[in-house]
Amino acid sequence: MLFNSLEYLFIFLPIVFIIYFTLNKFKLCKASRIFLLIASLYFYGSYKIEYVPIILVSILFNYYISDLFKSNITGLKRKLILFLGISTNILILIYFKYFDFLKETLSHITFIPFNTFDIILPLGISFFTLQQISFLVDCYKKDVLEYNLLDYALFICFFPQLVSGPIIRHQEMIPQFMDIKNKVINQNNIFIGLFLITIGLFKKTVFSDGFASFITYIVDNQVYNDFGISWTFGIAKIFQGYFDFSGYCDIALGSAFLFNINLPWNFNSPYKAQSIADYWNRWNMTLMRFLKDYIFIPLGGSSKSLIKTCYNIIIVFFVYGCWQYLNIVNVLYGILNGILVCINKIWEKFNIKLPKPLSIAITFITLVLLSTFLMTKDISQSITLLKTMFGINAQHNDIILLDWNLAFLLPPPNNAQINILLLLSSFVIIFLGKNSNELAQIYVKANNNWYTIILVFAFVFATLSITKSTEFLYFIF
Repeated sequence: MLFNSLEYLFIFLPIVFIIYFTLNKFKLCKASRIFLLIASLYFYGSYKIEYVPIILVSILFNYYISDLFKSNITGLKRKLILFLGISTNILILIYFKYFDFLKETLSHITFIPFNTFDIILPLGISFFTLQQISFLVDCYKKDVLEYNLLDYALFICFFPQLVSGPIIRHQEMIPQFMDIKNKVINQNNIFIGLFLITIGLFKKTVFSDGFASFITYIVDNQVYNDFGISWTFGIAKIFQGYFDFSGYCDIALGSAFLFNINLPWNFNSPYKAQSIADYWNRWNMTLMRFLKDYIFIPLGGSSKSLIKTCYNIIIVFFVYGCWQYLNIVNVLYGILNGILVCINKIWEKFNIKLPKPLSIAITFITLVLLSTFLMTKDISQSITLLKTMFGINAQHNDIILLDWNLAFLLPPPNNAQINILLLLSSFVIIFLGKNSNELAQIYVKANNNWYTIILVFAFVFATLSITKSTEFLYFIF
């Protein structure tokens, strides 16, 4: 069941909302949390029922490990328990997520027929595994209050954030479910929630999916040798990623607001960033917070020399590349971003300031170039595309403007089209518009009926644009 599906919007979400608050109205608070957990597991199992036992076993294991920290154990035993918990989670992640990579690698060097069996990849395992690791570390540090299994399971499984984040700390969610004020319907939160769901749905169905056919055509036909097409493709690709992930975050946060749960913001106008380091403070913010708190800082952070700091940064981005997927393209993408963040650190030492528009433009172009490693099917295609974007051995065909349907037509034989209005409006929204958080606050404070009418039309248009429910890009993680 996808966020951008009629089943989720018009059946699942309303029914869960009504039953949850009805149970709370009759003071059945524990029953309401049990129901919400069951609904979340149903939501997760609707993708594949085989996923449910996997996440339940993971929850039971991590809760058991966290429970061990409550006993009077100290020193080496406490560290060994933490090591057992973290290493088991990582091994489970490696087994499910990286089995295909290991199968392909080992099949070339051993006689074992790895290609005779396959492993299913549980949806969202990269996210809920990191969330549980952070919980174990906080238990080890004695930063966690005592919670029962139900509260812990709901903390992991709460459906708005289960599949693709945000990655949440226990103190950011569990107390909200315990707060008596959150047991009753909050009209203000409903307005915010519906606003965010509408904006997110619009981003996904109109903008992100609007770029899909053009991008698919370029990738399938490997049209990487034309200068103009390569840049149009690069910009379209990262715009698609922007609206896809931003749309997901909006719907996730909006859905949680309906239940009076305020999840941390995970997306903050990343293409307005003035440096690569600034970009990574704005994109998938809770994941970067996890990498900072549980990898960068334990390695020493930036407390030592600049060389050591840069080393720690590159390690973090190497882990990020592996977290996306264990192949040379993703790993190289992570390392290159780490190197650029290190260059930012060195640049800051000279205290040289560029005009803001120039900084944003340079950062955006750099991101387009970096994203070539995620746009193609292998490293050789990435290099071809990158060379073309720099004008090396590139063709320079004219791109035909079709006035009658506001589209760019690529030259024969690559007659793919990209909508001009979609492209231009994307530039305006991304670089000049306010983000969803800012717009939501404006909408609620204004209390303007015209805004509501516009919102209704946007929701209807976005809903009618659901020709088919396409997965969000981060689902592959």
